[in-house]
Amino acid sequence: MTRSAPIRRKAVAAGVLALVCAGLGLPPAAAADGGGDGGGEPTRLTVAQRTAPRPAARSGAVQVFPVPTSAAGLGRITTAPNGDMWFTERDKNRIGRITPGGVITEYNLPPQSSSDSWVIDLDIDSAGRVWVIWDQGWKISRLSPATLSGTTWTYDYPYGRQIRVGPGAAWASMSFDQDGIVRIPLTGEADSWDANAPECDGALGRGRDGLMWCQDSDNLIQVNAAGNGGVAYPLPPGVSYPYSVATGPTGKVWFGRSSSGTWFTSPGDGDVGWVADNGQVGTIRTGDRTAPRSLVTGADGNVWFTSVGAAKGIGHVNPAGVGAIVQVGNYAPTSLTYGADGAIWFTDETNNSIVRVPRESLWVTNVNVGANSQLIPHAQPPVTAKKKIKADKKRKKATLTVSCGDGLLACSGSVVVKAGKKKVAAGGYAVPAGSSGKVSVKLTKAGRKVLARSRAVKVKVVLTAATGAQSTKKAKLTR
Repeated sequence: MTRSAPIRRKAVAAGVLALVCAGLGLPPAAAADGGGDGGGEPTRLTVAQRTAPRPAARSGAVQVFPVPTSAAGLGRITTAPNGDMWFTERDKNRIGRITPGGVITEYNLPPQSSSDSWVIDLDIDSAGRVWVIWDQGWKISRLSPATLSGTTWTYDYPYGRQIRVGPGAAWASMSFDQDGIVRIPLTGEADSWDANAPECDGALGRGRDGLMWCQDSDNLIQVNAAGNGGVAYPLPPGVSYPYSVATGPTGKVWFGRSSSGTWFTSPGDGDVGWVADNGQVGTIRTGDRTAPRSLVTGADGNVWFTSVGAAKGIGHVNPAGVGAIVQVGNYAPTSLTYGADGAIWFTDETNNSIVRVPRESLWVTNVNVGANSQLIPHAQPPVTAKKKIKADKKRKKATLTVSCGDGLLACSGSVVVKAGKKKVAAGGYAVPAGSSGKVSVKLTKAGRKVLARSRAVKVKVVLTAATGAQSTKKAKLTR
């Protein structure tokens, strides 16, 4: 189908905004980052608020960083090359930055066209520049954090939906009266929307094949390098409308999708899927109460995502289908990023906070994901017990050493000690992966009796893991 390029609003001179915070060591009125290139307008940011590192609320290993601006409407968060993370404040016409140490700085965007406009999306290029869709999607800006300046491209209908940096350009999906994709070269030439561009109308991301992929209703489209054509991959029956598209550990591209919610129900019926190298589409059901969003492939080879359904949490899955969905305290993740420190950082719009959670807290599902989940639990490492079990002087308890092999999960389960057919002691164990720990078991009446007759008794130790796997070890119970 042939269609015209989008109508561009008439460019007007953009005034340079003064900094609202003094004494911040920022350059005075630096020249715009390529101001005016390709028909774009020069743009400047102002610093809204710079905060010192604030004490983080802690719940176990979880760290919580409240955003200074209340009711900000936190959205997408992503990691820059230097390890800082940038996020949108949809309802306050701002973007923000948080360092790995928890320092938050907020930046005002220039005035919007109307009071009910909002900041839609952002991404970061390899030079650390922030690309942001704002003013309800009518503006796309490329901003330099070093100079607080940049360039803005302004559009009439349609408006921008998502922006992602791809090969040689920043790409934006466009929707409203027309659907398509805009290409803005990173080198600063004019933006372009080919008349034959694919009808991208929502989710957008770079695939493992190096090309951009977008969503068009129930299809995924592989956009060619020039942006003037593409190949559609229909999704299987019952798997519709991908909300997130991202590079994956295998195949061409991965996606997350779910059914849409209503005023009375949460999104659900979630899947994470991929387009394989041979073009076949595969999916993994994540559960009827899940809704995967904000897909990111981490350096660990897992695809990470937020679940915004009734089962709220952080999820992950690898190409073998092994994964989990974990509720993090009382937080409701909106968007996540894989931090340079190896932790997962996420925005929580409801609690107006950014939360950091280490991956070691995210390996075991702890929330009701509903029926039809195909996620395979992680295997527990092998566990063994040492041969000697020492009873205390009163012969009420005994101590044995349990060793947990290397792996992602801690070893946990139950211990039963038997002398012949008699149970002489029982208890539980929990030992971190790759380490050993002393475990206390309670002696039974039979155990106290056999130790009264003998200082040492041959026994066998049965370790039953939380996953149901069992191992048996010969040992000696002594007093």
